[in-house]
Amino acid sequence: MAVHTVTRRGERRLVIDIRYRNPDGSRARFRRDAEVQTLTAARAEDRRRLAAIALTGSPWGETVPRPELQAKPAAEVACTEPVAPSFEDVAKTFLSEYAPTCLKPSTIHGYRKVIEKVLKPRIGATPINAIDVNVARKLDGELVVLEAKPSTRRNALIVLRSVLGYALEAKLLHTRPELPELPKVGRTVIETMTDAEFEKALAKSNAKHRIAFLLAGRAGLRAGEVRGLRWSDVDLDRGRLVVRQAICVGVVATPKSGHQRMVPLTDLLAQELVAVPKKERVGLVARKADGTPWKEFGLRQAFRRACMKAKLGRCWRFHDLRHLFVTGLFRAGVPANVAQALAGHHDLATTQRYAHATDGDLVAAIALLGKRTG
Repeated sequence: MAVHTVTRRGERRLVIDIRYRNPDGSRARFRRDAEVQTLTAARAEDRRRLAAIALTGSPWGETVPRPELQAKPAAEVACTEPVAPSFEDVAKTFLSEYAPTCLKPSTIHGYRKVIEKVLKPRIGATPINAIDVNVARKLDGELVVLEAKPSTRRNALIVLRSVLGYALEAKLLHTRPELPELPKVGRTVIETMTDAEFEKALAKSNAKHRIAFLLAGRAGLRAGEVRGLRWSDVDLDRGRLVVRQAICVGVVATPKSGHQRMVPLTDLLAQELVAVPKKERVGLVARKADGTPWKEFGLRQAFRRACMKAKLGRCWRFHDLRHLFVTGLFRAGVPANVAQALAGHHDLATTQRYAHATDGDLVAAIALLGKRTG
């Protein structure tokens, strides 16, 4: 590696310094500040420069030296034209250094999957300044051919916009390129788990699993909040808990909304928590049967198995328990702003999207209409 650190006027700068020989055998030197002042990006640029020298004899990737450089002494040639980093290199820096300062761990995890599985295989080698509306449309077109869902295509373009926005802020781009509009994602008919189905699933679960399921279905905690709830956040005497943190892919962070919230305990949830021996009320509340903390996949699979044992006819997702919680609040006549506070949503519109009507609600509504109109 030829990446060095220098200090100019009290400012730390990363410099790429490569000594090499021109195709004619004369000595030359490439020395300049790294385009992106992060160690990861500087090392990536250094590798690109060395690869260009190996292939073409020039750090600019040119097979023939430019006339304006031939007029200068062969030794000590400095590069004055920037070479744009690839999308892959910029995305790596975005994920490692920029995203952690402004995105939640769960969001970073989702962005990383989109970059690795969708964007990197298709535009990873493309220079960041060469990405425009045509590149984006070609990308979207390939996803259409693969019959990707509109939500998948939309997510790919959202992540692409985010990386390009970072590149603009890092001055790797002079202007933000125009991109096609995001694909529209229509609403789908969403079925909600019923209370009876939930009770059947609970009956087929052991005590430790029931606590995790009840925290989601009767307290509305997200999966990460279930994994992150501590006994110090539970007040059994007052019958309430406070959601203060979430754990996603092993990273502890604040709840998704960024705010803490208090949730009173239902009788059933309180009974399950009280039944836990006092000596075990330390650390995390929700644990697997063997006492180890839950992970993302394990929590989903545990609830899936409970649904299968209960023979519910379909395997509900763990997140459907949160839908059940909010829908139950609305069905009980809870005001929308109170439901929003209990669910921990930043926007009321988000809470209302969770208020799904069950098949029974629809049938009852039509029955009332029939009685009125005949």
